[in-house]
Amino acid sequence: MGQCEVNIIFGRFQEVFGKIFHLRPACLIEVKLRYLFILLLILCLNWPATAQSGLDERAFRSLSPAERYRFIHDFPLLELDSAAFLNMYAAMYAVATEKKDHLANWVLRFYYFQQRRRLRLSEQETFRLLAELEEMAKKHDFEVEQMVVHHFVFFEGYDRKKIPPEQFYVAILKEFGEMEELGFDKFKDYNIARILYHSGRHMYELEDFEKALQYLSVAERFIQPDAKGLQTTFLVLNYIQSIYQQQKAYDKGIEYAKKILAIAEAAPSDNPEHQRWYREWRGIAYVDIASMLVGQGKFAEGESFADKGYEQVKADDESGFQTEFEALLVLVPTKLELGKTDEAAILLKRLEEIHSAVGNRDYFYFKNIRFFEAYAKYHEMKGDYAAAVRYANFAKPLQDSLDRRNDARRLEKIQQRIAAEKYTEQLKLVESEKQLQTMLRNAAIVIMLLMGGLAYGNYKRLQHKRKQAAAELEAARGELETFTQSLREKSELAENLRLELDKLSRSGERSEYLEKLTRSTILTDDDWSQFRSIFEKVHPNFIETQRTQYPDLTQAELRYLVLEKLQLTTHEMANMLGVSDGTIRQTKMRMKKKIGN
Repeated sequence: MGQCEVNIIFGRFQEVFGKIFHLRPACLIEVKLRYLFILLLILCLNWPATAQSGLDERAFRSLSPAERYRFIHDFPLLELDSAAFLNMYAAMYAVATEKKDHLANWVLRFYYFQQRRRLRLSEQETFRLLAELEEMAKKHDFEVEQMVVHHFVFFEGYDRKKIPPEQFYVAILKEFGEMEELGFDKFKDYNIARILYHSGRHMYELEDFEKALQYLSVAERFIQPDAKGLQTTFLVLNYIQSIYQQQKAYDKGIEYAKKILAIAEAAPSDNPEHQRWYREWRGIAYVDIASMLVGQGKFAEGESFADKGYEQVKADDESGFQTEFEALLVLVPTKLELGKTDEAAILLKRLEEIHSAVGNRDYFYFKNIRFFEAYAKYHEMKGDYAAAVRYANFAKPLQDSLDRRNDARRLEKIQQRIAAEKYTEQLKLVESEKQLQTMLRNAAIVIMLLMGGLAYGNYKRLQHKRKQAAAELEAARGELETFTQSLREKSELAENLRLELDKLSRSGERSEYLEKLTRSTILTDDDWSQFRSIFEKVHPNFIETQRTQYPDLTQAELRYLVLEKLQLTTHEMANMLGVSDGTIRQTKMRMKKKIGN
């Protein structure tokens, strides 16, 4: 149980004992400890018994979270008096806390907020409780509950002048959009009809009838004409009817007034106070229907409804004078339009009685216009034109004053609505700029990621190419080494053949085959082409660079440079090219002169 509940209980303790013993606040402090013990003892003895009478704690504890949530919403907590509510609340809250059922705890705390007037919560306690509910919903990610408590945070703040009208207007628009997106059905457990009625009523007061009708029409889908939701049902339907009536859409207005009438007639109750309440709503509906029929020029039909309405709202004391006065202001002009001056005279007398009793009150001040106009019309029909002019003169300054007040009020509402709409546009602009900045930032991130991806891809591609080139180079080197080794082996073979030929020559023998073989070059043109292809893979641009630097190089000199690059000996070069060592040395001397080395 929270500190707020403890404060309420102790406050009642002070109130009760203060009255019994006529103690001053200072004396109460002295007896606080003495009677607190007695109070706690009484509560400990009384609480379990009270709770058991309406709650089976064992059964409540055994419920699943979903079942416990449903049970709390279905239990008529708001119909209990404050003492019974606190007992039931404490028992349920203890079980929900024990079971770590956070949603059930939230719902119970929300019902505690709903009882704030009966529990006499202070403004500070109310906002503390709302802050707690908001924090709990956010912490446990209760999306629907977050929006519900947000609604009451704004409405309570606006009612207490803590939130400016522009911000409040934007909050209503945003709330409706978010609820619509999430689905209104998800808010049924929190009386979505009442929530939307709050928003629709505010738009109605701003004379933004289009939005008011939009919100109230959705609320109408969720009204429940039972004991629990009857008040909201009447209010929602009455505001919709009033919008159509002000727009002179009388057929639609009459349709909704008849809905109110049907519900009020089908709601019997044994409670005298409830019976009176339903009778007043029936009277209001009859009178509103009559007023709209008269607005259509249907006076005879209007009279019938006006008579019925007046019968419903006749008052015995001042508490009902307001409704009766309204009914008479419709009924009397209707009687006069139908020429029933005698009946009108009786009703005017009753109007005079009510006017004498309470006519000087603020509510009746401008209602006196229609009162004086009815008298002016009556005296005109009776031929007493002096009295008719006198009453008309009474009505004229009031009408002028009302017109000025209405104009000022209308201008104020228009200015409020324009200011709210400008504020909305500014917020949209700020939001658009934020979205643009977010989009630009995201685009920059995407571009950077793309560039990074491309750079990484290019790096991997180049890395692959480098690896591939390295592999190809390594393969070419191996191939060149193999080819060079092959040439060396051929060179050794040629050397052996020449030695063999020399032996035969010294012995006087000759071998034409050996002579022909020794005269042939090891590095043939075909071999050179193959060799050059492999060489250029290992040493790209070497041959082209030599030709560019020394354009007069011969083919033999070029081959010499290539073999020299491979670090072959003079003797190996001679054998490969099929020439003598001296020829190689001469070529080497010529090359030194050409290249300056």
